[in-house]
Amino acid sequence: SMIDTVTAPARRQLAGLRVVGADAASRSFRIGDVNFVREQFTIDIYATVVPEDPEREAVVAPPWSTLPWHLIVLMEEAVGRGWAAFSKAEAAQRGVEWLDLVRSDRTNGRLASLVETFEREGYRPAALQPLVSAEDARKRWAALAAFYRNRGHFLVTNGPYQLKRWSADSVALEAFRDLTYPLGVGSYDAYAVPRRGYITRVESGKNRIRLFGDVETIVKFARSHRIERGPMQSVARDVLKRAAPECRYVVMNDIGRVVLAGAVAVADDSTFQIDFDGKLATGRYTMVALIAVNGNVMNADIRNIPVVISSGP
Repeated sequence: SMIDTVTAPARRQLAGLRVVGADAASRSFRIGDVNFVREQFTIDIYATVVPEDPEREAVVAPPWSTLPWHLIVLMEEAVGRGWAAFSKAEAAQRGVEWLDLVRSDRTNGRLASLVETFEREGYRPAALQPLVSAEDARKRWAALAAFYRNRGHFLVTNGPYQLKRWSADSVALEAFRDLTYPLGVGSYDAYAVPRRGYITRVESGKNRIRLFGDVETIVKFARSHRIERGPMQSVARDVLKRAAPECRYVVMNDIGRVVLAGAVAVADDSTFQIDFDGKLATGRYTMVALIAVNGNVMNADIRNIPVVISSGP
């Protein structure tokens, strides 16, 4: 089927997943006398491809889906029962509706009835039975039924917005505001207002470089904001942690060939320290470096820095 075809690369590349740890501190916060604890899991993804870019390779095998498992099961049941099809081409071929969780009253009526049945049975597919109890499944189906009664559609997603109203030519989204949601207000500011970093001073030592820099931060007031530039040493530790500045660099030899590349996080003293011991042969090099803030490297301030590697004491 078309679904098998488009998911084949992900299934070929995924070797396994493993939960390696949990962090209940970095995203937790306190308001008054109330502590809000957000547990963040670290999950290793094992793939069958040669590693090049860990962030890009992790995308093909996310440890969770955009839709909750019970909604995916409901959609698969609708297609399996011949009520609808996942793609426009398949719908035309079968002579059924293209699966629509919002606008098709006929499909949604059938789905609502099926959800009631699954709630009574505590249904979960065989593959999930070792992971999900019948009681947990009943709670999921009951929540989905309540969502449909309140919203009039089945489009449940994990994003920060919910579908509120729709027509033939417009859609209205409602912001989801809940303290348990890990991506709250400001989580996407790095994309809406990209910030930059600047290398301001270079200290050369024995086969090592120490970089000082400025970073831009956002100061908000009401619905406005301004960008302020300042030394990393003067930025509050929690603000600097959220900005996640890193120094990205390449090192070239005297004929312009890249011999080393890497990235370093900011050190405890709010500088970047790059140690070349054992990484480069004796000689003269040029390091090309920049400071990325929240991963932004657009219109970067790039510095060329001479590097001398010696073998003596």
